[in-house]
Amino acid sequence: MSIVNGGGSRAQLNIVPNPQTASRPVLTSSDYARLEAASFEDLDLTSPMRARVRAKLAEAKVVAGAAVAETVATLGSVVRYRIDGRLAERRMMQLQRGPAPNGQYLSVLTPIGLALFGQSAGDIVEAELFDGARLTLELTGIDFQPEADIRRRMENAAPAGDLADGEGPDNNGPEAA
Repeated sequence: MSIVNGGGSRAQLNIVPNPQTASRPVLTSSDYARLEAASFEDLDLTSPMRARVRAKLAEAKVVAGAAVAETVATLGSVVRYRIDGRLAERRMMQLQRGPAPNGQYLSVLTPIGLALFGQSAGDIVEAELFDGARLTLELTGIDFQPEADIRRRMENAAPAGDLADGEGPDNNGPEAA
């Protein structure tokens, strides 16, 4: 993904996938919709991140949450990555840009978060920051992915015949009465 300077005085993010080590980003339909909405609701009109988000959305392959590989960085995923080969960092991918306690979160509305969002474990991308600095990012692993966790839970759920009356997926609780 490459974004040229739109006439502003600040440098734009330039994410350059390495053809041997980076794949086309994959976003779940839910993540796609949430990122698209956030680009309008959470970023002001002059934010340079708006163009970057639009470029990510245009480049991404969109799949259903149930179909996304467990090696893809999605919203809510706990990812491990390296910046310029340094010590690996571990963060949870989130949408908000607000302050994060103890630096536990990585917002996809930041240059590094957006570069890693939708990438697969093992991918290497290069990001150019606003000041022109270039960073090589390696997504070394996905420790947790919400979509994969849901699939595991569904696979491990007891068959309907093994459940006592009033238990199971068809039991909507007292609110359903």
